[in-house]
Amino acid sequence: MTDTLDSLQQRLRQRERELAAVVSITRALQAQVRLDELVQQAVLAAMSTVDADAGSLLLHDSERGKLIFRHVEGPTKERVMGLEIADTQGIAGEVFHGGQARISHDVTIERAHILDIDRAANYQTRSMITVPLRASTGETIGVLQVLNKHSGLFDAEDLAVVEVLGGQIAAAVITAQLHERARAAVIVDLLGQITHDIKNLLTPVSMAGQTVQLMLDGFQEEMRAALAREDQDPRELLPIIEEMVRRMIADIEEVVAISEESTQIAQQRTKELADAVKGLTSPPEYELADINEVVQGVCRVLRVVAEQHGIALCQELGDVPLIYHDARRLYNALYNLVNNALGATPDGGAVTVRTRVETAGAFPDGRYVELSVRDTGCGMPPETAAQLFTGRVRSTKPGGTGLGTRVVKNVIDAHGGRLLVESVEGHGTTIAARIPIRTEL
Repeated sequence: MTDTLDSLQQRLRQRERELAAVVSITRALQAQVRLDELVQQAVLAAMSTVDADAGSLLLHDSERGKLIFRHVEGPTKERVMGLEIADTQGIAGEVFHGGQARISHDVTIERAHILDIDRAANYQTRSMITVPLRASTGETIGVLQVLNKHSGLFDAEDLAVVEVLGGQIAAAVITAQLHERARAAVIVDLLGQITHDIKNLLTPVSMAGQTVQLMLDGFQEEMRAALAREDQDPRELLPIIEEMVRRMIADIEEVVAISEESTQIAQQRTKELADAVKGLTSPPEYELADINEVVQGVCRVLRVVAEQHGIALCQELGDVPLIYHDARRLYNALYNLVNNALGATPDGGAVTVRTRVETAGAFPDGRYVELSVRDTGCGMPPETAAQLFTGRVRSTKPGGTGLGTRVVKNVIDAHGGRLLVESVEGHGTTIAARIPIRTEL
């Protein structure tokens, strides 16, 4: 009876330690999503739970067949961190492939133990627990090791506790890796969107330079013509030259202003990319403002592009109320729409940007601002128009990616809006963004 009671008490103590270990590792890891921070907390929690002097977490690189010391804690951790061994090498390799946790009471008598690592670290490993890190799929992703217990030797209870921790850590590592992959995918997508926008934003800058050159050529020609007139009274020549200079300065100032605006926006988009790489992607910034100002800003910049091709870029601005919107993101979306419309419109055509207030039951209070871009271009077949703002869209332009339409859809979705496309082949296209009127956040 006494033996049975002692056995039960021993099992109870072991379960208490396992539960305490789970609570400890959960608290340490629950807030961690970055892999490097997570594995550091995992090793520290494992060492603390079994009173170990050092610990390491090795993750498997399946492509290279290596186990990598992803994190090490202990007296000489800097000398071991980042070291690699073959996944068949050492006690870690045996546990990784065999899948069975084990206690090494005296590593000096185990042939598999890698003495070179101890020498490199200037550290003497006496005893060690090694457990495999297994994902829920059964795949082994690495091993966890704790070294040199401060008080006595590692025992079966220590092994059981570290095994429990290994299961928790493996799940946490898999989650962190998924977070990192998802974040990388977001960055790649954002990189594509931003580079697409920057390429478009630099077009007016390039054309502004060409426009300035044309202005200078015209000015020089007018000057030569004025000076070449034999019947010109010299006293009348100065006012003519002054007027020519005044007009040229005014034109150049406008072109420079457009170039500066485009450059500033391109710099903002570049900063977004840098922030995204650092994990600082900013949320939308909604402000109560006039959406017509966004239209005027886009048209001011792209008018240089339109004039180069003899396209009339018109604005029909309605009496719209101030609404909450992210002006920077909405600018990017409208810029893409207008720039695409200019590209689809033949020389001599027209692109019209229009704002107005409309009513529909699908929106709060039944009212919305419609922001539309209409061109007199070649139009689209029905199947192309139907897929324009879906995941199936494909650019029809050489080298096009379809990113522009994704930028537009993402922005309008963020504003709770809807996109409509009306297009008739040979008669042009109208794309309308319907944005609900929000005067409160």
